[in-house]
Amino acid sequence: MSVIQAIITAFYFIFGGVLLFLAYSIVRNNFSNRLNKITGLMLFFAALGPIFVALGAVVKPNVSPDSPFEESILYNLLYAWELFFPAFLLFSWVFPVDRLSQMRHPRLRYLIFFPHVFHLLLVIVFNNPENVLNLLDIKSGEGFASLILEPLSALMKWLILGFTLLLSSEKILFSVINIIYVTVGVYSLFKGRAQVVNEHLREQSGIIVWGISISMALISAGFLIPEILSIEIPGTLRIIILICALGTGGGALIWSIVRHQFVDVTILVRQSLVYTVSSAILVGLYILVVGQADKLFTSFFGARMTIVNIAFIVIFLILFQPINVQLDNLIKRFFIKNRTDYRNIMEQLTRRLISIFDQDQVRVMIEKTLRSEILVEKVYFVLFDDKLGEYILIPSADFPERIIVQIDDLFLGGVNQLDKPALIDRLALYSEGSPLYHHLVERRVQLILPLKDADHLLGFLALTQKISGYRYNAEDITMLGVISNQLVTVLTNTRLYADSLEKQRLHEEISMARQIQLDLLPKNPPASETFQISADSIPSRMIGGDFYDFIPRGNGSFGMVIADASGKGMPAALLVAQIQAMMRAEVRNSDDIARAIANVNHSVAELTSAEKFATLFYGEFDPASGRFRYANAGHNYPLLVRSDGTCEYLTQGGILIGAFGGAEYENGVTYLKENDLLFFYTDGLSEAMNEREEEFGEKRIEDFVIKARNLTPREIVEGVLEEMRKFDATDPPRDDTTIIALKIIKEPTN
Repeated sequence: MSVIQAIITAFYFIFGGVLLFLAYSIVRNNFSNRLNKITGLMLFFAALGPIFVALGAVVKPNVSPDSPFEESILYNLLYAWELFFPAFLLFSWVFPVDRLSQMRHPRLRYLIFFPHVFHLLLVIVFNNPENVLNLLDIKSGEGFASLILEPLSALMKWLILGFTLLLSSEKILFSVINIIYVTVGVYSLFKGRAQVVNEHLREQSGIIVWGISISMALISAGFLIPEILSIEIPGTLRIIILICALGTGGGALIWSIVRHQFVDVTILVRQSLVYTVSSAILVGLYILVVGQADKLFTSFFGARMTIVNIAFIVIFLILFQPINVQLDNLIKRFFIKNRTDYRNIMEQLTRRLISIFDQDQVRVMIEKTLRSEILVEKVYFVLFDDKLGEYILIPSADFPERIIVQIDDLFLGGVNQLDKPALIDRLALYSEGSPLYHHLVERRVQLILPLKDADHLLGFLALTQKISGYRYNAEDITMLGVISNQLVTVLTNTRLYADSLEKQRLHEEISMARQIQLDLLPKNPPASETFQISADSIPSRMIGGDFYDFIPRGNGSFGMVIADASGKGMPAALLVAQIQAMMRAEVRNSDDIARAIANVNHSVAELTSAEKFATLFYGEFDPASGRFRYANAGHNYPLLVRSDGTCEYLTQGGILIGAFGGAEYENGVTYLKENDLLFFYTDGLSEAMNEREEEFGEKRIEDFVIKARNLTPREIVEGVLEEMRKFDATDPPRDDTTIIALKIIKEPTN
């Protein structure tokens, strides 16, 4: 046997072995799946062809010339590979769309094997008709047995003669049958692919359909059609055609199994297949290199150098394993690292998810990954809605209704018991009286992925069957468990991010409200050569419930308002803004201070709840006469400190604003003289509390104001605030604090 023949024989053995390994792995990994069984059967018969050809190449040189190899049983066993054609036709009926179950009499499909089984028996049993006839030759005799056997022997001889005549043209006849099978099978493959909608399955099925179709075309052109038309094809060309056919069809299947998850096999089987292919390639190279090296050494030294050949073989064996490992890693990275390596899928998914903080985008990304990588048909989400405080079955294209799931739904309790993905059948005990369970059954859900953090059930994913129809295997469950854990982290991050955005939005709104509140405060208090005013307001939060205002009244007089709403923050700020607007409107329409405050009180009580109220002090000062008219609506009593240090309180008025709608108020009046001081404040000043829980108190305020009465209003305001900070260092203060100081500089002229 020449080196080329040895290489070709080795190739046949290797490729046949790879196909056998592939057939065994596919069937063993999921024997219950119809596509796996039929694909394994097709590959098994496809493997018989190159294996028997290789065996023939090994055995033929050792066969005696008296008994030709072409007449041996081993040679005729080669026809067993023709069972590949009915297996291929059967395969075309279940891939890429299973149409076998739609046939009226599906069991009749096995009849497609009958012609080829008959052909195999024909060439094995009747390959030597003379031997069969000798066995049937019965000598004439007497008796009952002779009467029966002699006619039967004659009949069998005529049958054998008919089979012998059929055997003379069997190659043409069964080539025609095989051409019919190939044509129908290829047509059926393309027809089935036209029904595929899923993009991933179309890509997968396209590779297989075109690969097998090209392989069938090569076999037909190289073997079947020449046999029918009696065309001689050179042996070398036939070998090339056969190698190309095996490489194209088998390569398309191997590529799709490893690269696109064709048929239901685990990642370990796909990796083993890659290892087998890489080893087969290296063995083929080994045979080629060793054969060529032996030939090279012989031609160079003029004789066979056994020691040199042995040394070369030893070196090659030493290098075989490292080279095989590197080749295996290279092929594995090229084939498996993309879609079928779940670790790589998780790595890619994690990279994409860490940059997404929108829950809707997260759902789209997860659904896209599950549908493209694990081939899940449909994905449904049940997630907890923080705003509603309920679980929501998220709408989908086929079920657009948004369904609210009650927290006490029994099925949710069952999901909360899960620690890893589980089939929905495991939760059947929790189905009674559960609307959620019936919604999921309606959607044909098969698998539940719980989404739980340390304390809560955030929701779950509900998956239907795979597009391919395969079951969820252990690898799928493991990957889905990792995805669900990853999704819990991402959902938590999106919730925190949404909360931070909400806080940021609220902060921006509060900042805007604070600016509006500052804009509502007077930019500059009234000023004259006869009096000075200073005012300051410090909120305990960004916006406060205190306010003060100065309202021009004409003829040089003006009104002064200081108020303190109940509570703090935004509600209090809204209330004082409302009161400020009402006060301006009432004061401009009435000269009766008590009547104006009564109207404001009535409106506030009517528009707000009973717990919303405010204290308010309003006074009008006429600089020309020194008259100060006022009404106190439950506010801290303002201090009137005379020039001689005596102190009075402005108490006339009534109850606080908003408590009772029909309240009446009284007017008070006093006159201010040179160096008199009016001091207004809210309870944020008097109720400031030190670490011993002692209040700053009205007495300290009175003592300070009396002592500082000769200072300017600005100095008085700043001084009392400084004293408060020494007493209570809390910053910002616990309560809103507002202060106004009015001091008479010169005696009024009238």
